[in-house]
Amino acid sequence: MKIATLPIPARSSPGSPRTAPTVGHQDGGVKCTTGKLRTRENIVVGTWNVRTLTADGKLEELAHEMDQYHWNILGISELRWKSFGETSTDKGHKLYFSGKENKHEHGVGFLVHKDILGTVMGCQPVSSRLITIRLRATPFNITIIQAYAPTSTYQDSEVEDFYEQLQAVLDQTPKKDIIIMQGDWNAKVGEDAYPNWKDTCGPYSNIKTNDRGLRLLEFARYNNLMLANTLDLHKASRRWTWHSPNGEHHNQIDYILIKKRFQSSVNIGRTRSFPKADIGSDHDLVLMSFRLRLKKIKSSKYTRMKLNLDKLQDPEVAELFKTTLGGKITTLLLEGAEDTDTDTMTTKFNTAVTETATAILGKLRPKRILGSQKRTARSM
Repeated sequence: MKIATLPIPARSSPGSPRTAPTVGHQDGGVKCTTGKLRTRENIVVGTWNVRTLTADGKLEELAHEMDQYHWNILGISELRWKSFGETSTDKGHKLYFSGKENKHEHGVGFLVHKDILGTVMGCQPVSSRLITIRLRATPFNITIIQAYAPTSTYQDSEVEDFYEQLQAVLDQTPKKDIIIMQGDWNAKVGEDAYPNWKDTCGPYSNIKTNDRGLRLLEFARYNNLMLANTLDLHKASRRWTWHSPNGEHHNQIDYILIKKRFQSSVNIGRTRSFPKADIGSDHDLVLMSFRLRLKKIKSSKYTRMKLNLDKLQDPEVAELFKTTLGGKITTLLLEGAEDTDTDTMTTKFNTAVTETATAILGKLRPKRILGSQKRTARSM
């Protein structure tokens, strides 16, 4: 499936904006002044099902609420705006959104902090359930995919259509990017899944896994993704992401997934739900704190062998070298009559020369410098 990149026209938010109450503003996880995010500094991404942003001033209320936290970019599910486009808040943050053409239903988007707007390379609306954004960063760019999966009232076939479209989007994402997938997955991954899915999730989640949770785990394992907000032991209120209207039931159905290659870069202690954040939704804000940590791999340096070529000044050594190498080459030429593979013959010739030179000439040993010579060299 080919996903076409669509232009994003400017568009204002529905209704007249209402200014949120003035509060002490906390900056995002990292300020960007160079047009590139430095992933070795702390970056905070999040996801939140806000239920709706269609009411007057709701976007400004969201921006006000987020400014109580350290954040860089927030993925939004179920904002329920029509079509696709972008708009700015009173404080300069920018919202990119994607929804249905003629209906206030579903809807996904990204709220980008004003300090990192210069790093946005592009935003691609896919559907009313999927949107992607790419940020310029060093040493790797960052691609974030925001998702809003079908609820339990939808048929399994519709869930499969969603995952097929999601896979098509992921397949077109640059492989070298730091890939983050997040959103409301409407799926429950439980601690009962951990023994068989240790490479995909942690043990700190729901009690039981449902069928949609298994589908999410299958998708994550196939794409080498890890459920980041299941990795650390937080108290229950910081694990749950959804609450029933009567307050009796609590589940974790919103997840942030990251490539396993970058799992060690996640600050799991600060990757959790934030139940005090309030936008009038039955879902909690989920944030992931991230700082790139790459293991240094020591590359084995190739050292060229140095031979004692001075020995060739001795006529006897030179003759021995010539005779020995000549015999090996004669043998190779006879074998080459049947073997027409040029690469193989080249390797054999090189091996013959190296073996003969090592055996007869030997390696060149570095000359030892005596103490008196060192002192003379230093005084010059």
